[in-house]
Amino acid sequence: MLFLVWNLFLAGIPYVLLLAARKYNQDKQIGFKIGFSLFIWLLFLPNSFYIVTDLVHLTKSDQSTIWLDILILCSFSITGFFMGILSILEFEKIIKHFFTPKITIMIIPGICFLCGFGIYLGRVLRYNSWDILSNPQKLLFDIGILLTSRDSLFFSALFGLFIYSIYLIYKTTKTNSAQGSQF
Repeated sequence: MLFLVWNLFLAGIPYVLLLAARKYNQDKQIGFKIGFSLFIWLLFLPNSFYIVTDLVHLTKSDQSTIWLDILILCSFSITGFFMGILSILEFEKIIKHFFTPKITIMIIPGICFLCGFGIYLGRVLRYNSWDILSNPQKLLFDIGILLTSRDSLFFSALFGLFIYSIYLIYKTTKTNSAQGSQF
């Protein structure tokens, strides 16, 4: 399961990029640097949530190691997913400086849907983040076809809704604990 280490590395890239974008934002270096960082961030963000789909590898486990495999896969999945949620929260902090609260609230679900679409590209069509550079024509052609596919849009919407739901739960919990609320 060494692929999990690579996938977790890819999941961490968006968060690191957001930290760089936040630095540019604090230094008032708005423009190309922050825009480029956010674009690359968006390309890599689906990797954070993609790790959840690695649970499919449990079908290859045998009876003697199934619980160990579940523990390992779930640990990596939760870590990657959490890094993705933290990354979206950082993204929200940055874009609040450029957009109204209404627009910011609408952008986040769109980002989650795009992550769902990216996960579909990776899990089903087996594309990687770097295919945008190494194979852009085929990728863009396939994206055009997928935009008319009910299956890909349904998968993207469901996965995006799942990501957005976890994001809202975490954000609400974090806000409530910062305000000292108790359940």
